[in-house]
Amino acid sequence: MNDKLVGEVEMTESQLVPGWYPIAASSGVARRKPIGVKRFGEALVLWRADDGRVVCMRDRCSHRSAALSAGKIRDGRLECPYHGLRFDASGRCVLIPANGIGAPVPEGFDLAVLNVREQHGIIWYWHGDGEPAREVPWIPGASEPGVGAAEYWYDASAPYLRIVENVLDFHHFPILHRLMIPGIGTRMDEMDAHLEDNVVVFSATMRYEKPGALRRDARIKARYALPSIALIEFGGFYVNYFLTPIDDTHTWVFARYRGTKIRGWLSKAAGTLATRYDRAIFLLQDRRVLLSQSDAPGDLSHFKLYPADRALGLFWGLRKHALLEAHRGQTTLGNDSAAAAAG
Repeated sequence: MNDKLVGEVEMTESQLVPGWYPIAASSGVARRKPIGVKRFGEALVLWRADDGRVVCMRDRCSHRSAALSAGKIRDGRLECPYHGLRFDASGRCVLIPANGIGAPVPEGFDLAVLNVREQHGIIWYWHGDGEPAREVPWIPGASEPGVGAAEYWYDASAPYLRIVENVLDFHHFPILHRLMIPGIGTRMDEMDAHLEDNVVVFSATMRYEKPGALRRDARIKARYALPSIALIEFGGFYVNYFLTPIDDTHTWVFARYRGTKIRGWLSKAAGTLATRYDRAIFLLQDRRVLLSQSDAPGDLSHFKLYPADRALGLFWGLRKHALLEAHRGQTTLGNDSAAAAAG
């Protein structure tokens, strides 16, 4: 897949599609306390200004690099825990206590404010060059926060693209999870996988070869949108997954569960139990297998695929196209700049 493009720009399997990535749940960012997160290998601090807006900066004080996430919010400003420097929502340093209240702040202490948006109960971060896209990615029908929805998030010790592949792979359920998700057959019938408005759409019925009293059909439907959003209908729940790399070997996983037939507090209670079971399944079963895979994610050249893998193939094709388009845009901009300079 390492395609060379115009201008000698090289694409690699590990590159990320430019876009809005989920980096935190709205409910995890309180008004009185900043939080620190690591995303894309970088330490970030998130906090709320007086108007409730979420502010994102690099988690490093401009004075002597203390982590700002260990500080406090005072008078609507973020305060460094080491020497008390305060920063407003625009990133401007407004106070150095040692210089005295009202003393002018020298140049060079301000911090860059990073592009984030808060929508659908999630904090989104723009990762990529150029102007941020107007809309955050979303799948119609995906669950919103509120009554009936159960949420959880955790740091998974597996590479981001490996977990993306796992989310798009359903025929491992009756093999890897036969004891934890019983009653599902191995044969994938009535299977369909296609692209719809740049969304991978998949559906299938999982059947036993020999039907029996406890061998029921299991219907699964799924949709996946770049860069990292999945909506899965299975086992009586709508499950939304939101995935973002922490670093090369860890992934932030955020999930939102909502019942397909039950509503209100019953849906939330059932979803809360399901989220805990979901995480246990990953930690006890999926993670071990994902870490055992020897080929790099995205390198399909050594794989032998069959029809049940079609959703995975569509995802990698969609992702490759998005990266090509992003690189072409960068190359065009670079050529335009060079032409302007020459003129």
